[in-house]
Amino acid sequence: MAAQALLAQAAVDQGLDVAQGLNARLASTPIRCVRNQPDYACSGVLVKPVLDSRAAIFWEHDIEARARGTEQLEYLRADLAPRGGQGQVGYVLMSHLDARVQGKDYQVRQRPNAAQVYVANWDETQPAQVAIEALYYPAGRSDALLLAQRAQQAWFSRTRQWLPVLRLDSASATSAFGFDQQDQLYSGYALAEQLNVRYRNTATRCRNDTPSYYCNGVLIRATGAADSFRAWNPSPNSVSRNGVSFSYVRADVGTVRLANDQAGFIFKPTDFAVSQPATLRCAYPANAATSSTPNSCRASCLSQGITTVAQWRARYGNSGAGNCAFSMEPRPNAAQFQISVDVRSNGGAHNEMIIAAWPPNIPEKLPIEAIYYPVNGREDQASLIQRQYFSATRRFMPVIRVDLTAGAGAIFIFRPEDQNR
Repeated sequence: MAAQALLAQAAVDQGLDVAQGLNARLASTPIRCVRNQPDYACSGVLVKPVLDSRAAIFWEHDIEARARGTEQLEYLRADLAPRGGQGQVGYVLMSHLDARVQGKDYQVRQRPNAAQVYVANWDETQPAQVAIEALYYPAGRSDALLLAQRAQQAWFSRTRQWLPVLRLDSASATSAFGFDQQDQLYSGYALAEQLNVRYRNTATRCRNDTPSYYCNGVLIRATGAADSFRAWNPSPNSVSRNGVSFSYVRADVGTVRLANDQAGFIFKPTDFAVSQPATLRCAYPANAATSSTPNSCRASCLSQGITTVAQWRARYGNSGAGNCAFSMEPRPNAAQFQISVDVRSNGGAHNEMIIAAWPPNIPEKLPIEAIYYPVNGREDQASLIQRQYFSATRRFMPVIRVDLTAGAGAIFIFRPEDQNR
């Protein structure tokens, strides 16, 4: 997974470079290129819009192209009228000079006008040898990113190479192509690695003596999924008691089972700046069955004089039934939170973190970092949550598989085939 994360970072760097290079070519308006070559050899951008139904085989020639023996591409440049496929996703062909340098030369057969170029058909059975350097989706079309990602996944499955997905704003003459790391399917590799790093980090405090959940471990909530509700909205019961239940997983916590074996979502660390930050009110070492607890947080352990593991065990034994809450109110307490970790001896069952309820229907403001499903199943639930999240926010949120019985480096796994199902 670490190797995949490194490859993903290299792909991010490449994507930024490709977008910058394409915008530079858009802005360049020479009449001819070096050695009297035509303008498209070194300037402008050749793009091919594709039908939605062909997004997963975009490099293959359609019936018309096979009949002609050529692919018809649009030529975009700052001094030409904006085009770009009238709302379709598509791909970008390398400049003629770049294609030659990379051993992927192509032949231009015809140019009926300034904005159209016909390129000889290539061997579609060898897509890795085709001079395609990016995919794009049109700005303003709500489902276009998902189509572009399906094309990205299809290309990766065939070539084991990642093409960058770029956002195309045809109204911009010189900065039409934009790159966003979150638009890329492979962003999930880096995310999974970050989650595994946080899982392995067992530091008892974060900066400024804040509790460890501010910077390490993973806050995770099992919700299930259905068309009738949205996973990110607190339930009426949670709102009434100002408490949304999460689990906190970390290498030294020992959790091997999450609540209900349902899919759900993962929050970013508490120190991550977002519009609607998560406020952890209290922590329980085990499932505290708070659905019937007014205000969710019982009397604090500190108010009962419990400041050590020995004191907690002397009072509650190993079961912790009806135990006090390790309170993070009125201010977070790093020592108390660490005791909630240290007293655990419950055979791998989940703990319970109480997060203050937030307003409904604000998914774009919440610190949601990923959607997850447990290793024993529920991919369908995760896929539904992912689709619902995209529909509400127009943002891609990776699906991560969680296996708490795996080694510390493989708890959180990103799989491209789990995305956009």
